[in-house]
Amino acid sequence: MKLSKTEEQLMQQLWKFETAFMKDLLKAYPEPKPATTTVATLLKRMTDKGFVAYKLYGNSREYFPLVKKMDYFSKHVNGLIKHFFND
Repeated sequence: MKLSKTEEQLMQQLWKFETAFMKDLLKAYPEPKPATTTVATLLKRMTDKGFVAYKLYGNSREYFPLVKKMDYFSKHVNGLIKHFFND
């Protein structure tokens, strides 16, 4: 399974932070920042895809990546190479 471009951008931040709350991820975006609901939707999709999980602290969620950056990109690059040579 693959991340969309916007999911990948968010995942880059999560890999950098290792664990982060929504406010931390929002702060990392340049201006104009996306809406909180947009980031929440991206995190939900990424959780559903198995890339991200979270710990619940009251009403707050601390997100963390389930996939290592190197694993994701090596699988992605291998897929591109396989696709290139099979055409």
